[in-house]
Amino acid sequence: MTIHPGITRTSGSPFELCQQWLATPETPGEALLVVDFELSRYWLADNSPVSLTAVYCRQAAALRVAVTDRQLHCNGEKPLAQFDDWVSGAGLFVAQLGQPLPLQPAVIAKPWGQELWFSGVEQRGVSAVGRDGIAVPLPWLMAVLPQNRGAVPLVLLKILEPYSEPVRGDLYFELHREKREVYVVTHVDEQAWPDGVGYLRYGFSADKIARYPDEKAFRLDYLSAVQAYEGVRRSIDAMPQGEEASAEVLDQEARLRSAMDSFTHLRPVVPGEVIAVPLLLPHALQHGVRVVEFQTPVYEREILSFAQRVLTQEHWDTATVLEQMQLLAPPDPAPLLLQQGPGLRLERVAQCEDFEIRRLTLAQGASFSYEVLADYCLLLVIAGQIELGDTSYGAEQAALLPAEWVGQLTALQAAPELVLLLATPG
Repeated sequence: MTIHPGITRTSGSPFELCQQWLATPETPGEALLVVDFELSRYWLADNSPVSLTAVYCRQAAALRVAVTDRQLHCNGEKPLAQFDDWVSGAGLFVAQLGQPLPLQPAVIAKPWGQELWFSGVEQRGVSAVGRDGIAVPLPWLMAVLPQNRGAVPLVLLKILEPYSEPVRGDLYFELHREKREVYVVTHVDEQAWPDGVGYLRYGFSADKIARYPDEKAFRLDYLSAVQAYEGVRRSIDAMPQGEEASAEVLDQEARLRSAMDSFTHLRPVVPGEVIAVPLLLPHALQHGVRVVEFQTPVYEREILSFAQRVLTQEHWDTATVLEQMQLLAPPDPAPLLLQQGPGLRLERVAQCEDFEIRRLTLAQGASFSYEVLADYCLLLVIAGQIELGDTSYGAEQAALLPAEWVGQLTALQAAPELVLLLATPG
């Protein structure tokens, strides 16, 4: 219903009501639509709803939108003044339809370091959209934008930031049955790896496999080594807090861990390298190696071993996956050069059923015309600086480009070479 000239307030589906409102001939050129609705928090175990209000501000051909869980009361001002009052008074982030959205990461603590989630929406953490200290949860905004994807999750873009200390900064040795992961190495800590070459535990040692009469014997021997290590690991983890293991137990732990790890392969990695992890291949990023990761947005893994206490489950899955796990990684596919010219290089560096990743490199001042043909594009800056709309993005900052976005990706003249990763859903 109309609560003030040019201001309509209703309840229901924000997207559908906005479409109807925009299509109404008598809607004035400057007007507000206020929609109260409930959003099911599908990322929580109980799907509990949250009461929200979406505000659409139409001004000529532009449409701005904000969403909040705060109560909004009309004070009788004209539409644009009322919108500005709500934005400033409630501290609302305002998105403009069809323009890039700056992604703000959720910081997720891990035993081995931390993850920065730019597009994560799940019980463990929710990413945000915003700038200048003002942000809104990503699923709230996705629920009110006309390019609404509902509860369909985005490709998960995140940064893995392990500690630099050996063992403490080594990730789980795990495999996935359906979750596809792509790593792009961005930094190798030279305190951990003085020669600038880091490592990824990646499948198993071909030399060691060759010493066995067949793969079955290798797998069973590996399982025995894991189970021997798991025993001492659990005895240490079960110790009362504050009590330290004896030197004898610590020596046993190191010895059995070394024996277990001798079955695996350490793959050297350097900044700029792209690794698409095959399904069923056990892998573990090592300490001091920072990567950007794109992955299928599902929580699914089988843990073979870990040199710390596992907090998320009470068991290891080594015996369960022993026969299915892939022992050796296939050769890496070479990046596909899509376009090259003066100051410009565009490559497809990874492609799988769920998503595709391209890497764009631009010299200072160079530009590339880009159109989002998929449902969306996740853009992350690896190096250099770029301006999109009224927001500047530097290294390890990300944006969501909506469907049908068309624009110029330009390396700033005063900044270093621009390197972008562009991920689109499959």
